[in-house]
This record gives sequence, structure tokens and C-alpha cells, in this order.
Amino acid sequence: MMSSDHPDILFNVPYVTGRELGYIEKVINSGRFAGNGPFTKKAERLLEERYDIPHVLLTHSCTGALELAALLLDLTPDDEVIVPSYTFAATAAAFLRTGARIVFAEVEPPTMNLDVDDVASKITPRTRAIVPVHYGGIGADMDRLGQLAADSGAVLVEDAAQGLDAKIDQDWLGTIAPLGAVSFHETKNLHSGLGGALFINDLSLFERAEDIWERGTNRAKMFKGLVDKYTWVELGSSFYPSELQAAFLFAQLESIDENLADRLALYNRYDERLRPLAACGAFQLPAIPPGAKPNAHSYYLIANSAEDADRIRIGLKDRGIHAYIGYVPLHSSPMGKKLGYSPSDLPVTEAYAPRVLRLPLHNSMTVDDVDSVAIAITEVIGT
Repeated sequence: MMSSDHPDILFNVPYVTGRELGYIEKVINSGRFAGNGPFTKKAERLLEERYDIPHVLLTHSCTGALELAALLLDLTPDDEVIVPSYTFAATAAAFLRTGARIVFAEVEPPTMNLDVDDVASKITPRTRAIVPVHYGGIGADMDRLGQLAADSGAVLVEDAAQGLDAKIDQDWLGTIAPLGAVSFHETKNLHSGLGGALFINDLSLFERAEDIWERGTNRAKMFKGLVDKYTWVELGSSFYPSELQAAFLFAQLESIDENLADRLALYNRYDERLRPLAACGAFQLPAIPPGAKPNAHSYYLIANSAEDADRIRIGLKDRGIHAYIGYVPLHSSPMGKKLGYSPSDLPVTEAYAPRVLRLPLHNSMTVDDVDSVAIAITEVIGT
């Protein structure tokens, strides 16, 4: 372990700007706590203006944003939704809850984003949606996926949980497909403890989305003076966060540029220190596709084997550095097996998932901390 002079380098430390308490105090003084109030609207407006989005709806989580998107699609048990197996469970569960069949697709190393050719091979007349995940804030191939969706009549839904403030060419992640979901979980660049948002990029979807978001009622329309009383009009749920969360989030959103600049400095330092080792074949590093502009959400290496990944992880832990193996593939998880999948169904995902090692990256780190991680990795792989 590191000495007391060199404390552990944690995997994540949630970002705090210092303005959160002042905004929360304003909510307390206002007496309005339940949500969809002034701070909710401020946060939504900031996101709409920064990313040129027709409408944003804050949600209690990115899971909630994905569930809201799934309800908007009116999916049935006859429909299929293609998702990567290498992702957080919510990407699949949000659509599975509608009764639709989940079709898992391969990823393409080293971005760990959807393999477009594998998606193309799995499209059928029953495919209703394709859900790319922008892993680590690196954009998936949205041009080709968009063409597949257009040709098949499927709807593209972006799981941009890790993608806020990242781009493909001039397009912000989460704004390319008709619907995009982002996360404000405490492990993300900006957060509200738990939180998320649905980016509604297709204007025709907003009215229904707002009703579903308002517990399935047209209550929001009553506040706008469009109806004289509200009633139940859709299958919905309680999707939006409290005003306390929205106030916390607004303080964070005001610091987007500062937050990103600090994280990019760490991300670029990792690249500078680890690329030479990767060039020697020690491991692979994230591949940035042409035109992609990551948001420095995460930095990872792909070891040459699962055993190497675990050896590096344990070696870092012994030196007080916290790193984690990436997702267990959904298709080979206990739930995936219940859905009828087996590990051999997606051999590429199965082979690469245990080799992905995510390294510490957060705003409480310094470039000296990154140097310490790089030195430790060099020591471990040299043993």
C-alpha cells in the first residue's frame, strides 16, 4: 500500500463545484421540493441551449430516461431491440420491461462500441429499435447505424450515459438519434448523485414524452394553460427528479467547460504515458475514431488476456491504486442465460470483456497521480 504521504488513488471521487449548497438552500427557502420546478427548468434550458436540442426532460436516472424512451416506442412482445452485450444492465432492462425481445450484439474492440456488421446481421422484420452505447464517451459509428435504422424502419436510441459533452464531428453525443439518454450518476463527469435526462431530438415525440414523464398525465399541459384540468392519458411513471437534485445538477452544469478541461488534462497525460507501452504490445488502449472528440469520461486499457488484466488490477491495488475490470457481458450473465443466451453466442464480447481494465480518472486527481498510475503499471507488467 502507499504510505500516508501518498494516499490511495481512488477510482472515482464525485465532482463538487462549491455552489451546490447555495442552490439547495434556495430550494429549501422556496418550499417547493417535488420536482419540475424552477431548477428543473433551468437545468433543462441550459442543456437545450448548449447542445441545440428541441426539448430535454430531466429524469431521476439514465435508467429512467431509457425507460421513458422505451415507453415512447410502444414496444410489444413481438418486437426486437438490438443492444450491445457489453454495457450496464439498464440498457437492456429498460426495453425488456416493455415485453420486447432483447437481441444482444457484439462490440468492436478497442472502442468496445457496437459492431455495426454484427448489428446488420441481426436485423429482422421484427427489429423496432437499435440502441448504441457510447462507451467511455467515445462515439459509436452513428452514420452506419443510422443508415441501418433507416433501411430497416427501426428507431435509433442513443445510450449516451457516458457521453455528455463528447462529439462525433460537429454532433454532440445524445443528439444524433431521435432520442438520447444521458446519466448524471455520481460516477459521471457531472452528476446529481443520481440523475439523468432524455434528449428529445425529434419534435414529434415531445408531447407524448412529456405526458409519460408526468406520470402518464397531461398535468404539464394544465400548467401551461393548454387544458383546464389534468387527467390520465398515457402509461407513464414518476420519472423526474426532485428540485433538490435539480438544484445540485444546475450547479454542476454551470461548470461543464472547467470540468472537461481538467479531465482532458488527465486523459491526455494517460495517453502520453501509456501509448509507448501499448506500442510495445503490452496492452491496447482506446481507439479514437476519426472525427470523434471524447469527453474524458474514462481511460482504460485492454490487456492481452484476462489473466493479465487481473494481474495488473491486483498489482495496482497492492500499490494503493483502485482500478476495475469492465462489465460482465449481459448475454452471459445470470439474467442473460434466463433470456436463452449462452457465453458462446458472442465470442468477441466474451473474449474482450474481462480484459478491459478501467483506470482512475476524476477531477480530484492531478497529473502527478496519473504518472503514479503509469509507473505502477510499468512495474507490474515488468514483473
